[in-house]
Amino acid sequence: VMSQCFVKENTKMSNNLDTKSSCVAWFKLAELVTRKEKEKALNLYRLLSHSFEDRAYALQLEGDILWALEDDQALEKYEQDAYLYKKEKQLVSACAIYEHLLTLQPKNYDFLSRLISLYALLHWREKFESKFEALLLFGEQGIFSQDHIFTVSKKIIDLASEKQNNQDTVFFESEDDCKKFIWVLKSLSNMLKKKKSNNLLKRINDYCSEQNLNFDS
Repeated sequence: VMSQCFVKENTKMSNNLDTKSSCVAWFKLAELVTRKEKEKALNLYRLLSHSFEDRAYALQLEGDILWALEDDQALEKYEQDAYLYKKEKQLVSACAIYEHLLTLQPKNYDFLSRLISLYALLHWREKFESKFEALLLFGEQGIFSQDHIFTVSKKIIDLASEKQNNQDTVFFESEDDCKKFIWVLKSLSNMLKKKKSNNLLKRINDYCSEQNLNFDS
């Protein structure tokens, strides 16, 4: 699989490398990774990566290589990759990276909370509710505290209220976009009521009141 992936990348190489030499280079890299020759593999990859125009994609590929080499630095590369995708407003790509990170570390609060926010921004209700319910389940299991859940909820509320100091409001291109986002409040309310999280509901209701939002509307 890795060999196929690497060979496909010859289309991203600069014009000074012909197709044949490109294929040979990627096959060589695949062999080095398979043999776990870490230093040689990384040196060859860095040489090849200079021709990449897409920095985020280059980070993703580097993360894949490091993960195949059982190097924990892979997580750092994946996180940098997701950050770049989000910065470039490629939210679906950012979600894909965080989903991958979450498969590697299923109980990672940062990865899960970022996915929740991204799916809210994408108006992807099914995914948003699935991830938030996972957050609530981890809360019931004592893995995350009520403060953890409240922090994520507050971030979502901030998006719905279009707070000017929230960096994610840059994803709203019009006032209508913000109004459409209000659905998330009802979704949050329904999930919390279903779990009978009364203390958390009160905290969120109080915070919504401060933002002049009706949490139950």
